[in-house]
Amino acid sequence: MRQLTAKQKKLINEFINSQITPPNTWEREQSIFKDNKNYLDVEDLPSEIYAKIEAINDTEILSQEINRYMYDKSNEIYHNLR
Repeated sequence: MRQLTAKQKKLINEFINSQITPPNTWEREQSIFKDNKNYLDVEDLPSEIYAKIEAINDTEILSQEINRYMYDKSNEIYHNLR
């Protein structure tokens, strides 16, 4: 199984952190992420960021690895901030 590099994770983490809405705007059952999302995945990444991640270390399952990492990370953030 291939894994994301530290540089790739750093880019993803920066994007995820940019998608967190300020706590004072959260409603009771609303997500903490922009656009009222409960979690983030590879489809949410802008193409420029995906291209940077791909340039670092492209693999045949890159989008799946990004998707898994983003889902796990956004889930962790959601539960730690709630």
